[in-house]
Parts: sequence; structure tokens; C-alpha cells
Amino acid sequence: MMPGRNNISLIASLAIMILMVVCDIANAQTSNHGVMTIAEGTTVSTLFPLENKVEGSIVNDGDLYVYSHFKNDGEVTFTKGGNAGMTRFIGLSGIQEITGSQIAELNDVVFDNGHDQYAFHLGGVLSVAGNGDFRRGIVQGDGYGGLIIFENGATHSNVSDDSHVDGVIQKSGNEDFICPIGDKGYFRFDGMSYSPAGDLYTAETKYFFEDPDAHYPRANKESKIQEIDDSEYWVLNWVSGGGEDIDVTLSWRDVTTPAFILGEEKRNIHIVKWDEEEGQWIDLGGVVDIENYTVTAKARLNASGVYTFALIQSGITDLRVTKTSFEKVVWEGDDLEYEIIVQNNSDVNATDVVLVDNLPPGTRFKEMTVESAFGLLEYELEVNGQTLMWSIPEFIAGDEMVIKLTITTEKEGTILNAVNVNSAEEDANPEDNEDEDINKVNKFFLPNVITPNGDLDNDTFIINGLNKFKENRITIFNRLGDHVYEAEDYQNDWAAKGLVDGTYFYVLEVIMQNGQKEEFKGWIQVISEPLE
Repeated sequence: MMPGRNNISLIASLAIMILMVVCDIANAQTSNHGVMTIAEGTTVSTLFPLENKVEGSIVNDGDLYVYSHFKNDGEVTFTKGGNAGMTRFIGLSGIQEITGSQIAELNDVVFDNGHDQYAFHLGGVLSVAGNGDFRRGIVQGDGYGGLIIFENGATHSNVSDDSHVDGVIQKSGNEDFICPIGDKGYFRFDGMSYSPAGDLYTAETKYFFEDPDAHYPRANKESKIQEIDDSEYWVLNWVSGGGEDIDVTLSWRDVTTPAFILGEEKRNIHIVKWDEEEGQWIDLGGVVDIENYTVTAKARLNASGVYTFALIQSGITDLRVTKTSFEKVVWEGDDLEYEIIVQNNSDVNATDVVLVDNLPPGTRFKEMTVESAFGLLEYELEVNGQTLMWSIPEFIAGDEMVIKLTITTEKEGTILNAVNVNSAEEDANPEDNEDEDINKVNKFFLPNVITPNGDLDNDTFIINGLNKFKENRITIFNRLGDHVYEAEDYQNDWAAKGLVDGTYFYVLEVIMQNGQKEEFKGWIQVISEPLE
């Protein structure tokens, strides 16, 4: 009977094993000095320690069982672009040492060794492109110098206190990832959330089940931080790529995270980061997910980042902002004044208050004044294009900030101006933390009739939107062509004083903001009425 295709593949694979692998029976070791290819659908196993020599190459597209130690000083890889290749570290007699000077590139990998809590001593580097299956046994890299790299798209499963990575994990990619790390027998993951459209990042992370105080004093902290976790911290370092803020997620557990941090409601738990330059812990904020026992905050990874939990002052603020232009009629080139009022309607001082006003297109910031009810308000204003940002270190409870903001309009159209305010604290009524004002800039307009009768209504020749021009000159003359009025930088003040009623003509010469000259011609009807 002819052998089937699977049997042929197995025979070919075993032939390669016979040619390329030398078994040192005396030292009970399997050494590879050549090229060993494990074809897809083929199973290969060794009861002896497997050593891939400097000149050796192992291409695993099948199923490789390693029952003892593993050392790689050569090439270990799989066929890229495929889904095949499984490496199983399964202990039969005790601890398995995973060492070597070269990276072992694995597709899928299984860790399954129940002989010891720390069943795997990782002194080499493993790269996982597929799934890392943690069934039994902790992979101990800490103290042995090893590293596991999860490549872009890699996953993991079955992580628990009984099986995870105790040491450094490196993650490359741009997708969300939960790191299967822990320390001293506790699985204590952290996570990184990237933008799928962003650049590829490489970052490293490690968990420490110990007080950070010896290296990062907990007493050195921002004033709003009440207490810092004294039992654990995570190191999350940038290696390469990226440069954008990412979401960092830390997990809590009542067996490792102190009760004074967790409290009853858990809503005041934040993530804090050690700032090397300032030499203190700084608050990053945090979104608490009670169901999944996590807190997530924005952070920018750098070469050295230390993170843990902290309890932030429990007070809740109530900031409110309003904005109005009082429905003032505005013409092109006119100034428009807004009134912005910010109030702290709570009994708690708000800290790190940020007020952001986004000016609409076609307007420019001109000037402003600020007053506060208590007269103690300190702030800094940053103008960045159309965005105005006031930074207020502390907004006292009950205080009110009134901003008179003047802008210059440049073109006609509807203008919507939005403003919002936030602080480091939770807000009792976030719905009133933003407001908007809608107004309209009217088009440049020259009237045809004035009624200089002294009633203060239409008494002068008012050119609406004249401020839009850099320079102007006006000449008014009668039907005979005699000049009756001339002015440069016209101030909308011609009232036909001393002239008879009738029709007059004007020539308005202007220079635009870009230096271009333009001329407007037209007529004006002067109608005087007796005062009553």
C-alpha cells in the first residue's frame, strides 16, 4: 500500500531530522548543526534538551514539542505569512530553561509545565507572532535576563496567577494589547491602547509587587494627590516609534492593591506617573472600569516611565460656563465683544482648571480683560491660532471669573463660538461645562438715505463695515459736481450740515487689507424733517 501524503511529509521531515540533528546520547542532548525543517502537519519532539547551534537553522511550520531545556544560538523561525507553526514547552521532569544568544521567532507557543510554580527560567528572547498560550507554569524572566516579544497582531490566552510572564514583556504594533505580566505569583496586567491608524510602536513593560518608595518617594507628589499605592507599580518604557499619547491601563486586585486605594466606591482612583524632571508623582487622571477592575489614562511614553495608582481628593466640583455676544449687530470689519462667565458653584476648590475658547473662522483675537469676584484668581492665557486657552491652577469655591473678550471680524457669515471648561476633579454637572454663542456678521453696506433731523436715528451717513478696509477716502459732491465734503479715514459722521435736501453723490476709495485698491460710487438722498 502506497503511503499517504501526510505520511510522505512525516518521512521527509524525519529524514531531515536524521541528517541534520546529532543526538549526544552520553550528555542526553539534541543538537542541531544544520537546517531542520518541520513541515506543516508534521509533529517532532525531543525528550532531551534541544540546542540550536550557531550554524543551525530550525524552520517550524509544524508542531514542535520541547520536553526539556531549549537553547538557541542560531536561527529559529517559521514561514512568514502563514498560520502554521506551534512550539510547545511541556515539562516532563522539572524546570525548563529557555536560553540562547539569538531571538527565537515563534508563531504559536504553549507553556505547560506543572512541576514548579516558576516552571520556566527565561534567559533568552522569544518572539511571538501568533498566540501565546499560558496553561501552567510562570515564565520567569526576572533574574535570568530573558524577554518575550509580542509582535504586531500577537495574542495570548489562559493567563492566570499560575501562568504568566514574571519579567519584561516587549510589545510591537499599533493595536490594543493587554500584557500578561505579574510578580511574586500574582497576575497583574497592564495595557496599551494605540490608534490603529497611527505609527508602529515598540514598548516594554514590567510589574513590581513592591513599594515604589525606595526609588520613587511617595511623599513627593502633587498637592491634589492624597495617597499613593504603597504595594505595587508598573514600568512602561518607550523603545521606538510613535511619539503620540496612548491610553495606559492598569489593573487592580484586592490581594495586591491596598484597601485605602480601592475604598468603597473606587471612583477616585487615578493613575499617577513619576516625573523624572520634577522629581515627583503627577496625576494623569483616569477612567475607572469597575467591572473589569481597571483604570485608564492618557500618557506619553518616554524612555523611562513608572506608573501606579493614587487616591485623588474626593471633592466634586461644579463648574459652569456661559458665553454671549448679547446679539449685537455686527458688520464686516467691526469688533465684537463677548462676555464669558465661569463659576465654581461648589464647596470644593477646583484645580488645574482649563478654559478653552475656539474662535470661529473669519475672526481674530484682539484683546481681553479679566475680573474675578474674589480678586485672587491667577491664570495664564495661551493663544494658538483660533484657540484661546486659559490655565487656572486653582479656582476657589464660590468664585466667579468674568472675561470681556474682543475679537475682530473679517468676513460676512454666521459665526458660532464655543467654549468649555474642565478641572482635574469630577464635575457634578458636566452638562453646563460648555456653552456657545451664535451671531451673524453682516455684509459691507452703503445706505442711500439719511435723515439729519436731530432725532439721533439715521442722522449721519453711516457706512456699515467700513472697518474692514485698511484705509479709506470719501468725496461727496452735489449735482453740479461741486465737492461738499472730503475726508480721509472717514468716521461715519457726515450729516449734510448746512446743505439743502436733495440728492448727493459719493466716491469711496479704499485700500483692502492685502493692499488692493477699490472704488465705490453711489448716491445719497438727504431728507430733513422738522423736530417735533
